[in-house]
Amino acid sequence: MLFALLLSAGAFASSEEPAAEGELVSYEGQLGHLESSGDEHSELSDDDVIYTAAIFVDGDGVNGDYSNLFLCGGTEVTDDGVDGLAITDSTVGLNAVLVTNHDYTITNAEIILNTESDGLGINDFTGRGTAIAVFGDSNVVISDSYIETCGVGVMPVFADSSADEEGNALSPVVTIERSTLISHGGTVYADYANQFGADLMVAPPWVLGIMGTSRCTNLEGEYATMNVVDCDVSAGAWAVLSTDMPTGVYLNVVNTTLSLLNADESAAAAIQEEGGQIETKDNPYTVNYGTGYGTYANGGEEAWTTFLGCEINVGTYAVIFTGGNQVFGSLTPGEEIELPAATGNEEDSYFYTYTGDEVKNTVINSDTFGFMFHEQVNTAAINAGTEIHSGYATFLVKSGKAGVVEDPSEGSKSVASDVVVDGAVITNGGVLIQVMDDDDSSTGQEEENFKHFVTVHTEQAGFADVNSTVSDLREQNFTFTNGDYTGNIYNSSGSDRSENDPYDVATTLNITLGENATLIGAAAATTAIHVTYEGSLAVKENGGLAFEDADEAAEFAAAYQNTEFTISEYYDIGQVANLIGTSDGANDINVTLTDNAVWYVTAASVIDTLTIADDASVVVAEGVTLTVGGQIYEAGTYTAD
Repeated sequence: MLFALLLSAGAFASSEEPAAEGELVSYEGQLGHLESSGDEHSELSDDDVIYTAAIFVDGDGVNGDYSNLFLCGGTEVTDDGVDGLAITDSTVGLNAVLVTNHDYTITNAEIILNTESDGLGINDFTGRGTAIAVFGDSNVVISDSYIETCGVGVMPVFADSSADEEGNALSPVVTIERSTLISHGGTVYADYANQFGADLMVAPPWVLGIMGTSRCTNLEGEYATMNVVDCDVSAGAWAVLSTDMPTGVYLNVVNTTLSLLNADESAAAAIQEEGGQIETKDNPYTVNYGTGYGTYANGGEEAWTTFLGCEINVGTYAVIFTGGNQVFGSLTPGEEIELPAATGNEEDSYFYTYTGDEVKNTVINSDTFGFMFHEQVNTAAINAGTEIHSGYATFLVKSGKAGVVEDPSEGSKSVASDVVVDGAVITNGGVLIQVMDDDDSSTGQEEENFKHFVTVHTEQAGFADVNSTVSDLREQNFTFTNGDYTGNIYNSSGSDRSENDPYDVATTLNITLGENATLIGAAAATTAIHVTYEGSLAVKENGGLAFEDADEAAEFAAAYQNTEFTISEYYDIGQVANLIGTSDGANDINVTLTDNAVWYVTAASVIDTLTIADDASVVVAEGVTLTVGGQIYEAGTYTAD
């Protein structure tokens, strides 16, 4: 449901005279879909937001009542746009340009908001303090511009839907072309409690395995669209191009470089003021890029993010999936591409046309993981030419009690993740797919305020000796075609034994190898433990392999298990070691080979079912066993016959 202040035409009446220099005028109310200001120290009632803008544009054009045009330094500002805007300011909460229910063009701008925001009085879920904020039925184009921001929650660009008098969504389209966007972040105030509540959140939930105070852009609301074309965008840590609390939004990213900065967090500004929850430490995994993600996949089955010819440089994840769809592809010279807008109107379904002038693949460079899946229903199409290079697991899939789905019909399962990899180049630290328990549920929330996370993760010492028999009635589907894929596949879901969840529920993993696909690696149902950084290095040096022997696993756990770590070691989330279990749990792995696919089994593997069709084959190496539903297969080649 949308909550927005419905403003009458009279409320937007323009004044001929701008505010006198030094006297800032502000608008108080709700412009976007979020019903809270996010400022627990706000002097306003009814969760209103204070918007203070150099240029305030509404349905009638530039609104003099709410604009502070003297900040524009004499630049000509019209109802249709502004060219050459130059603003450098340190005021916390200032918007350089705010547009609601109007079409507007911003060209050749240089906007620098060098604030000392600590997160109080700011909220990047509302657009307050964002350099350029866009709301409602607006088509805004930002081109050939430079926007740099500093301070907690201060972003270059924000977009959100609003509502008309009947409550129908008014959805913006924002296009950013040939521009540079940089968001540095800052240091959060000491009393901030890490949480997932959008009303007060100024740092990401630590149980995601990331930290930071800086997002470069945020796309929210119903059916909003953002196009980022021929740009260079970066953030200090947290997120580059974020989507949050959306429904059916479209994010189209073409020929753009996305980067997370501050690889050495201890050398940058402190994450939180002294006395807070977080002690700033260097993240040992982020050796090249800052902690965080490139983008967030959420917004439901109608929400899509498309990357074409992009370079994504991140410290932790290229994408976090919590209910959305992502497409990764390449650019071809002369090929005309129509970027869709999330209007819901077939006749208006294409908004922006782009023609590439060179062959350019999408390349992902991640210090830690490629992608992380947790919650809801997600799809990913990773197409030919795409490259994914991650230091550890390529696909990190989490399953937890929070995602339990009621039995849809007599024991059938619903799809949680549907990933198709067709012709991509993948390198990793030895693990292609790691399914594990969701750290959200295993760490837990505080009883007195469920939006606040427990700040210490704890778990019982040692590997669980049995697989979980409790299923969450969901399945994870991965299909690989037209490529040579390397890495082990492990499903440890249901084996966590933390203080908050003695046993998480397990999920089923289905692997399909199709035309011209080869897989080199093991696949096994396992149990898992969290490991220290030194433990993760030991796993990686061993090719990411799971333990076969329980005694060896126990010895490893005694040396490297991370039975307790705090929010300051957020980076230990997701780092696990595996012990091969049995095929009679709920964490099944089902493998299907079709066409001419080949699976080279290079280490001990334990799966539930194996289907070989057409000219496909499974080759088990010497000294290796493949266990299928309790049946052991020794070295040899196995076909459909």
